[in-house]
Amino acid sequence: MNILNLLIKEKRVAGIEISDRIIRVAFFRRRATIDLHEAAGVGRLPKQELILIEEALNDGLVRGGAVIDKELLGKTIGDIWVKEKIEATYAIVSIPENNIYSHLFSFPKTLNETALADAVALTINFQLPVKKEDSYVGWERTQDPHAINEVLISAVPRTIANDYVEALRMGGIKILALEPHLASIARAIELEPGVATLLHKINDDGSATIFVLRDGSLHFTRTIPASFVKNENFLASEIERIKISFESDKKISIVVKPLAEAGLAAELLKYPELQALTREQHVKWLISLGAAVRGEMPEGQDTHISLLSVGTAEAYAFQKATTFITLMRNMIIGVSIFFVLAFVATYFFVFYLSHTATRTDSGILARPFSPDMLKNEALVKNVNSLTAASQVILSTTPSWNVLLEEINTRVIPGVLISNFTVTSVSDPILMVGTAKDRNTINLF
Repeated sequence: MNILNLLIKEKRVAGIEISDRIIRVAFFRRRATIDLHEAAGVGRLPKQELILIEEALNDGLVRGGAVIDKELLGKTIGDIWVKEKIEATYAIVSIPENNIYSHLFSFPKTLNETALADAVALTINFQLPVKKEDSYVGWERTQDPHAINEVLISAVPRTIANDYVEALRMGGIKILALEPHLASIARAIELEPGVATLLHKINDDGSATIFVLRDGSLHFTRTIPASFVKNENFLASEIERIKISFESDKKISIVVKPLAEAGLAAELLKYPELQALTREQHVKWLISLGAAVRGEMPEGQDTHISLLSVGTAEAYAFQKATTFITLMRNMIIGVSIFFVLAFVATYFFVFYLSHTATRTDSGILARPFSPDMLKNEALVKNVNSLTAASQVILSTTPSWNVLLEEINTRVIPGVLISNFTVTSVSDPILMVGTAKDRNTINLF
């Protein structure tokens, strides 16, 4: 499940049929393109397209409905997912009924939901021919409106179920529900409402399965060993005997036909992927299609039997929570690694800069001075010493402008000073000049 699916609560579930010799996968996904007939207004296609995948199994992976090699089975399923680019990470898995016990129990019609659940619990604890602690047990009410308290109870050994769960986990698939082939067939086959139908089929191992369906529910099942199936008269007489017994017990008539003559449910025939197949080809896809149809049921409405430790809704909630926790763990680890790498990179960068600066300083100190640089340095020192001497001389030189201003203030009109002499600071100043007359000289 990617982040977008987790946020928008989108559930993508594939239907998987596992048999001794073959795996079939049916998967509904949003249709990416529009058919030309639909564009021209000839017909309207379903919003989803149907993906059908079939892959043969190597001998020895599954035998008699039990997983023999979990790792190889998981790898085979994982390779199918990668090769076909299947987007679903969840699956409804349908397995052979060889190791599954199923029986229809009748309870008084007056029982309410709570009393019925208590009665079923007592039946599971005391009437099943299997140990409860060694099995996964599930139950569901039939859809027959005339027998509202008929309950189908199924059980499978825990080791069998756990092997399937582990094998698909190795292939990257999370199981939401585990059910027998017959339950998947009942969901995909065309049945007349209110009419019981007895169907029979030959299995991969040569055995035969006889079962009765009515209104989408399994009412009876029996598997006949391959050694007896070889006798055609025995199989025919057994079918007739079961028909008579069922009609006598239920007080209804029953229709008998081989599974090969059964048709697909009308809601499935609208898919062009199935319209292109023959009636005989439809039959082989009944199981995987029935599982895929169950995967499309809205959350909370799947009340069918699931031979796991939890129901389908609880399994999906658990798997979703597990996916979210895994996502958060990976994000935290990723962010932590990023900051560690950033710190290490910064440390080495600073170390590199420090090392470079130290090496540069060392190179500068060790480099010899050129003769021109030494000559220029001596010249600069000489200029500096002359400048200092000049400053001393200037600081002791009298301020002649002050003297001139003072002389200029003492000269009266009519007197013109042409020269003056200063021999020393302490001697008088000798001035030479002319006056316009004697009186002006006397006044000066």
